[in-house]
Amino acid sequence: MNIYAKILVLIVAFLVTSSPLIFMGSSGPNVYLYGYGWGSPTAPTTAYPGYTEFPFYVEVVATGSATPYEASITTSSNSPLQVVGTNQAGMAQQNGYYLTSFYISVSSSASPGYYPVTLTVDYSETINGLICTFSKSFTLEVPVSAVNFPVPINVEGGTSGTTSQIIVGQGMVPLTLTVSNPSNNVMDNVIVNLTLPPGVFSSTGKGYLTFNVPSIAPQQSSQDTQMVNVTQEAIPGTYSLNYNERFTNYLGYTYYATNSNITTGNANVTLLNLPLTLTIYPKSPVLFYVSSASATPNSQVSILIKANSTYNYQVLSITPQSQLNLIHSNFTSNTFRSVSVFNFTFQVAPSISPGVYPVTFTTTYQIFGQTQQTVLTTYVNVNYYNTTPVLSDPSWGTQSDQVLPTPGETGIPLSFVLTNPLPYSLSNVNVTFVLPQGMSSPYNSYIVPIIGPAGTSGNSAQVSLTLNLASNVTPGYHYVKYIITYTTSYGIFRTASDIPVYIYPQSQLIASFDTPTIYQGTQIGLPITVTNPGSQPLTSISAQLKVTGLTVVGFTNQTINYLGPGENTTLVFSISSQGVGPGTYPATLLLSYSYEGFPKSSSYTFPINVVPSQDIVSVSVEPEELFYSTLNNVTINLVNNLQEPLYNLELKLIGNPSLYSLSQNSINIGTLKPGETESVTLSILPTVTSTTPIPLSVEVQYLLPQGGVVTEGYNFSLIATGLINLQLEQPTVTFSNGTLTVTGVLNNLGTATANFVTVYVNGNSTYIGSVPPNSPTPFSSTIFIPFSHANSSQEIRIDITYYDSVYQPHNISYTLHYVPTVQHLNFTNFRHSFHRNVLLIPTIIIVILIIVIIILIVLLVSRRFRR
Repeated sequence: MNIYAKILVLIVAFLVTSSPLIFMGSSGPNVYLYGYGWGSPTAPTTAYPGYTEFPFYVEVVATGSATPYEASITTSSNSPLQVVGTNQAGMAQQNGYYLTSFYISVSSSASPGYYPVTLTVDYSETINGLICTFSKSFTLEVPVSAVNFPVPINVEGGTSGTTSQIIVGQGMVPLTLTVSNPSNNVMDNVIVNLTLPPGVFSSTGKGYLTFNVPSIAPQQSSQDTQMVNVTQEAIPGTYSLNYNERFTNYLGYTYYATNSNITTGNANVTLLNLPLTLTIYPKSPVLFYVSSASATPNSQVSILIKANSTYNYQVLSITPQSQLNLIHSNFTSNTFRSVSVFNFTFQVAPSISPGVYPVTFTTTYQIFGQTQQTVLTTYVNVNYYNTTPVLSDPSWGTQSDQVLPTPGETGIPLSFVLTNPLPYSLSNVNVTFVLPQGMSSPYNSYIVPIIGPAGTSGNSAQVSLTLNLASNVTPGYHYVKYIITYTTSYGIFRTASDIPVYIYPQSQLIASFDTPTIYQGTQIGLPITVTNPGSQPLTSISAQLKVTGLTVVGFTNQTINYLGPGENTTLVFSISSQGVGPGTYPATLLLSYSYEGFPKSSSYTFPINVVPSQDIVSVSVEPEELFYSTLNNVTINLVNNLQEPLYNLELKLIGNPSLYSLSQNSINIGTLKPGETESVTLSILPTVTSTTPIPLSVEVQYLLPQGGVVTEGYNFSLIATGLINLQLEQPTVTFSNGTLTVTGVLNNLGTATANFVTVYVNGNSTYIGSVPPNSPTPFSSTIFIPFSHANSSQEIRIDITYYDSVYQPHNISYTLHYVPTVQHLNFTNFRHSFHRNVLLIPTIIIVILIIVIIILIVLLVSRRFRR
């Protein structure tokens, strides 16, 4: 046998013996994932965070001669799942169906969701009489369910079945919490810590309350009652309460939760803020007032009822009881907030006797969902004459020393005249004052033993009291209420009314002005507005301005003869800052005037700021970096910071001809409006050939509105450096054996060298170094592409970083798209998908062997024909 025949026999023998291994694919014996889950196939269950050593089953189906004999589960290092004990387990067979179980613990900090684990099944196959072992991996998505927590659904005052209001200052009262179980299993040892509203405390003085429910059946609710102390400091209203809770589930696992940041790290989960509210009711939620009245026989009299509350309330009914006949009322049941007033009109019969007749009103109202009732009583004074004693003629001070009452004054006498208009005498006349807010007196009652009848000289008397006025009392009219009780031959009577008194302002003349700012070497007019806010005219007004360090030009004292109520006038003082330095200079304005014949005065002290004129115009230059041997555009920005326009503004540029040349040196701008920005663009050509500082001086000259020319100078330091224009040329991408090779050429089209050049291809760096001008520099970089990504578009990002001549960093980015092409086999699709890559080496060997066989056959045939 010749040498070629021997080689052919050896190759055929190798193919025959190795073909089962080489051609083994997706057909034939195999192992498939059939199912998995918590518990067992016959009793599946659910796992929650915190479960330990909980059973987890896996079902596998084998075909052909494949025989699974062992399985294992692995988890990632950061997975909340941990296999307890060994992660390997044997396989139990039942007619090609295999079952195995593991015990897995779930971290208590795990969030609900699916977590991947890797299942590896080891199995054997019989091939040509030999037992071969294989492994196959699957990715399992293991579910962790969210914990069903108990839900507090209601909290209210009272005990189970009997509710009651929680009222401010009530003391120790019961509070009942209702908790529901939304799950399908029993919940044990349910503990809820509930925050309490301000002023409400537990029996131990804590700001929270602990409720204990031993057990709650599935889909049911239970209650617990605890005592709380409602103090006087409690504030009425409806409160949303926060809470945290703890419970034990049917398997003995304990869980924590909170609907706010109540706990400090021991909560498994933060619940949604469920609506759990508690209402605290005020002691007197609605205040009622009733007026008194006087009448004569055969007349009508009206009584007013006023209700007031800061909460929404509904008046349900008002029922009067009296000897008088009700003939009219404007009452209608409605919901109110703040003040509501109702009018009840009664008929006084012609035959009624003089006297005091009580009227009682039973009022029913509802607030915070609770119905309440109050009783109001007032009196109607029936007299033969429709008149009563009154106070009149209020006067401040004494007859020899009249005073002007103003806020803050104390010990001021206030006198009234008490007059009896009735045709008979009054005795034991008692006048009681009810002073408005801001007024006080050491006594509030005055007694007159007897007052004669009308028409006599003794039918009046003087009633006095001493008042203290608070400093915050409001100027203007204030009503002093008074109650007069007196005795006549017809009985004892009572009347009430009020009388206005006037409080004058402390200062009746007001000056208003802005704090002035003056630039050095200028003069301004300072307008001062003088206003009379009162109701009386002011006369002989004098305004005097004194300034330390500055000069008041012209009059320092100006006068106004008359200023009516509510009127104002403006005085202008001229102030000069010539010859002074920047700083703050004090000024004093003294006002003097006559008010109601009383001399008054007030003064104002304020600062006058003198600032340098350098702050009037702001100048900036951009850019600061120029390129030598290149014509650069430079922009100069000028901003008017003054609140007035600047005139005849001129810009001058002073440069260094040995370093650069300017396109122009002087620019006339004209007027620059307040706050306006003027931008001027000119050209600069640096004549240097290396990195060099470029000094530039800018001079701005302008005319102020008040007169005076101001010149400001500014110095800027620019820098001239070479231009770097780095570009990527001839980018090329090739693919071979799972590797992409990216090549290209870097070309610097500028005038300066790019330093520390580095090329990054998808993050892989290649250091180039320096790239001088007009010196193309090649580079090459390789990156690995997994076979699973073949035949799909690959985005290749090329980032080029470099530093310029002044070592400032720069970055250039390019993006390429490339589709590498390679033949590959498909993976087998299981219930939970996984990929098994077919190795390329056996395929390449087969192709090479087939080519060699064909060559040997051709050679044998050709030799036979030659013989």
